[in-house]
Amino acid sequence: MPLNLHLVRYFAAVVGHDGFGAAARALGVSQPAISRGVRDLERQLGIPLLVRRRRGVALSDGGRALYAHALAILDTERAAEAALDDVRRLDRGALLIAASPTIAAYLLPPIIGAFARRHPGVDVHLASVPTRGVVRRLLAYHVDIGLAEAPVSDQRLRVVPWQADEMVAVAAPGHALASRARLTPAILAEELLVLREPASLTRDVVLAAFRRAGAHPRRIMSVEGIEPIKQLVAHGTGFSILSRHAIADQVALGRLVILPVPGLEVRRTFNRLQLPQRTASPAARAFNLLLDRAADRGGRRARKA
Repeated sequence: MPLNLHLVRYFAAVVGHDGFGAAARALGVSQPAISRGVRDLERQLGIPLLVRRRRGVALSDGGRALYAHALAILDTERAAEAALDDVRRLDRGALLIAASPTIAAYLLPPIIGAFARRHPGVDVHLASVPTRGVVRRLLAYHVDIGLAEAPVSDQRLRVVPWQADEMVAVAAPGHALASRARLTPAILAEELLVLREPASLTRDVVLAAFRRAGAHPRRIMSVEGIEPIKQLVAHGTGFSILSRHAIADQVALGRLVILPVPGLEVRRTFNRLQLPQRTASPAARAFNLLLDRAADRGGRRARKA
């Protein structure tokens, strides 16, 4: 029969304080409750644990056998409570994050850095995976936080808009497109378009924007990963449509230029994905607060622009 930890605590208190009255005062309960608890434990175990005396109590053989283990059990309980307190205070623990590549590489680093400085005892694990991978990991309870750059319509998830994103056409400064006085979606469609792999939902977003503009890219190079795309385009291989967040560094260095293309608008929303029935851990709640603040800053920048 499993031991009732609550009753074991009463028993150990009686022994440790050498009496029912002192044990009751130490635990902040009534003496009859302590007496009843010890009797219930003896009844459950089928053996006497204490020998009642006029002054204090003595252990029976069964009581001596249980008391040594009771001290170990209660010590383990205290250690577990202390460990949980550490997690609640974020002195320790883990935070598992899955995010689409653009978000993982260009938006999360400063947020994760701020979290790590505030909670150095929490181990942070970041997985940069396509949106479908974010969804799979969240539904399997493998991560605490999920952020997606492509649309998600899974009814098992709550999709919460986080930040707006604009994708723009980019090419190397020496590319023929960069010297054109006027660009249209049809002109771009005649050039080599460097895009994410076919399984990428972001690729679908870009191609859908071309269709809305009445243009259809004739040549597409498929590349896995944003950084390889940036490097290829910066070295003169075609053009691409990338998030402003992803190309800011290369534009600042003069290795990429933004191509204004009236009629080609590619906007999307970065979303936070949540399991409605899941209770967020203390670490996840703390990280969500930082995500909220980042969203507020992003919204203010968008309004100013």
